[in-house]
Amino acid sequence: MPETLRLEEGNEPLVAEACAKALEKGSVVVLPTDTVYGLAARVDMPRAVGRIFEIKRREATKALVVMVGTVEEAVALAVPGEWESVRRLGSFWPGPLTLVVKAAELPWREAVAPSSATLGIRIPDHSFLLGLLSLTGPLAVTSANPSGGSAPAGAEDIDPSLLEDVDLVIHGGRVGSGRPSTVAEIREGKLLILRPGDIGEEELLAALSSR
Repeated sequence: MPETLRLEEGNEPLVAEACAKALEKGSVVVLPTDTVYGLAARVDMPRAVGRIFEIKRREATKALVVMVGTVEEAVALAVPGEWESVRRLGSFWPGPLTLVVKAAELPWREAVAPSSATLGIRIPDHSFLLGLLSLTGPLAVTSANPSGGSAPAGAEDIDPSLLEDVDLVIHGGRVGSGRPSTVAEIREGKLLILRPGDIGEEELLAALSSR
């Protein structure tokens, strides 16, 4: 079984540092987000990213979400034509919104989003994870369940067979709503809802059209 670190009052920085060191070595980590528990790896480590696909038994054509810590980091992952839209919709971050954008030229994009010119980007509303992202930079993340299974809201809900293949578990109790984020795509200046969630289409359209 993997090593487990528990988040307790006052120890988030120490756990984040230990987690960042593990990720830097190519580990795949189970960690809490603001919605569900996720599988995470450094975006710039293709072998670790590939292990996420294997552990989750995920189709190779289904991209992973990239989590970042700031709106400007998110902007840097998109092509210039989408920068303004990312900044406007970034008003919902940190929060349960995954924004799919046309990706900039990134050396690691193919590993995270095989056969796709887009990336799904999110800033999680979770203090531990934001602290971790400040240490690691962008992370490739997906829910910590086998493909087709239910996304776990607690570490105890994670499929035991999945845990056998990860390197580290960050135990942070129950998290968020247990529902995945809203997924929206900017396509040729228009907004498309790919997966409904807690943030609704009307709210997103209002932010996109704001001046």
